[in-house]
Amino acid sequence: RFMIDVFHTFWLKAPKSINPQKFNPGFNISAMWDFKLPNKSPLSFGLGLGFTYYTQFSDAMLQVSSSNIMTYQVISEEIKYSLNRTSFTNINLPLEFRYRHSSGFKISAGARLGLTTGFAYRYKGLNPDGTGEKMNFKSYEIYNKEKFNFDVYLRTGWKVVGVYACYQVTSPFQSGKGPSMNPFTIGLTINFF
Repeated sequence: RFMIDVFHTFWLKAPKSINPQKFNPGFNISAMWDFKLPNKSPLSFGLGLGFTYYTQFSDAMLQVSSSNIMTYQVISEEIKYSLNRTSFTNINLPLEFRYRHSSGFKISAGARLGLTTGFAYRYKGLNPDGTGEKMNFKSYEIYNKEKFNFDVYLRTGWKVVGVYACYQVTSPFQSGKGPSMNPFTIGLTINFF
């Protein structure tokens, strides 16, 4: 089974000083094998491989402090910018427990163990130091990121379309070395086959 989840991310426990934008899009792609129980049971297990992409748009720049701790610096309202985004990706191994009714209704609960494969920060706008210099850069120098992540999720729907919710138990940054926050996503699922 090949599935795509398209979602919005709520960044739980993000620093109160920052102001996340209303829409933080992301997606998850997974290819899973279905292991059905005997006697035509409506229950089955799924195991596979997936890829997830998260974004966070806000009014704060992600920076490293003099003590090598990742922090947010809020951009002044007087500074004009058109893009300020943090993104990260992971490759994961999903395992889920499924129930399918003959009418087409289905529900599944699962968990994923992932490996962080990318972390980036992008900024386009005037220099926050107030010099008026135009900046347009992307940085992959993100320190103290967690190598592994773990999340739990739930899907339900009818035939090829469903709804999706996921909570990442681990923070993207190591404890005490970056913002402690957890992505919680809600979106739609499409089952191609």
